[in-house]
Amino acid sequence: MDTTQVTTQPEVGTSSRWKNLRKQLPNYLFILPHYFFFTLCILFPIVRGLYISLFDWKIMLKTQHYIGMANYQALFKDKIFWESLGNTGQFMIMTVAINIVLSLFVAVALKQSFFGSQTLRVLFYAPGILSVSVLGIIGIRIWDTQLGIVNYFFTTILHGPRISWLGNPDLVLPALSVTTVWWTFGFPMLAFLAGLQNIPENLYEAAKIDGANSWQSFIYMTIPLIMPTMLFVTVTQFIAHMQVFAQPYIITAGGPGNNSRTAVMYLYETAWKYFRFGYASTIAVALAVIMIVVTVLLFYFMRRRTEY
Repeated sequence: MDTTQVTTQPEVGTSSRWKNLRKQLPNYLFILPHYFFFTLCILFPIVRGLYISLFDWKIMLKTQHYIGMANYQALFKDKIFWESLGNTGQFMIMTVAINIVLSLFVAVALKQSFFGSQTLRVLFYAPGILSVSVLGIIGIRIWDTQLGIVNYFFTTILHGPRISWLGNPDLVLPALSVTTVWWTFGFPMLAFLAGLQNIPENLYEAAKIDGANSWQSFIYMTIPLIMPTMLFVTVTQFIAHMQVFAQPYIITAGGPGNNSRTAVMYLYETAWKYFRFGYASTIAVALAVIMIVVTVLLFYFMRRRTEY
């Protein structure tokens, strides 16, 4: 009797597992294409890039020369890399800060129901559908020293001096940042608008009854309640603008000097101008590590704010 129970229980457990697996098989088949393309297009390039960074990789050679950590040692001493990384950091901080503050206040305004609010939402988001090539042409037409719209306003209307926006080392990054904010402003605005619409109106009514004014309601109610949205917007904007490439590449070509050359521009030039693929992979790995570390820190500190 006992022997029969012992021998049949594993068989029952095995058959039930097979039944569950057969039930779940369609679900696994549905997600299989995602994992296939994730492995092919994301995971494999990451592993391959790490591997190439350990070689003095020449594209035409069949056998590559292994140099270990030499590329990483050279990167720490590379002044151009640190300069381009500093330019990237300045651009990212300006662009993310302006985008978050401006899009939040505009979202608060557009949350109110008034005539034309829907049209304004569309108009604010519309620049985001432009390609970066079109943005580059618009940026040149706006900031050009001789024919730019901004200098036309300063010289013709205000009778001021012509300003070399793209030729001045102190002004080129702010000019690129403002251009990028105009282009990317719509997405964080819509994200904040969605977060604001999830806040129940009765909370504001209760705060008003308790004597809170609009500014107090915004600081002590709106900001804490949209912290998850704030975290999402901050992380996505940080990652996007740390990878800035096309705007400076098209508008300034990295000038004047190296004052608008970004880290991704330097990576691109290293790979496709000088064909140093091993060193370019090292730059890519360094940028990825920086973005991962900062993203983890953002999640840590901003998630703590959401728990309070």
